[in-house]
Amino acid sequence: MKINNKQADALESNMTTEDLGKAMDQLDLSSVPHHKRASAVMDHLMQIMARSILDKEKANEIHISRLLRNKLH
Repeated sequence: MKINNKQADALESNMTTEDLGKAMDQLDLSSVPHHKRASAVMDHLMQIMARSILDKEKANEIHISRLLRNKLH
């Protein structure tokens, strides 16, 4: 059995939980079709993460994967 310590694996960010909440609150889902809202929320979260992570290599990975995912959908 492998035990993961999620806190130890966390990436450093320049954002507090309050900042994250405010950033997520800026997403306007009124024009997004109901069946695509979960995807829109995840895309918005990934965009915020890519901007706030201090490890630029990981931030670039998130940004590229977000672009590729959007290209597929």
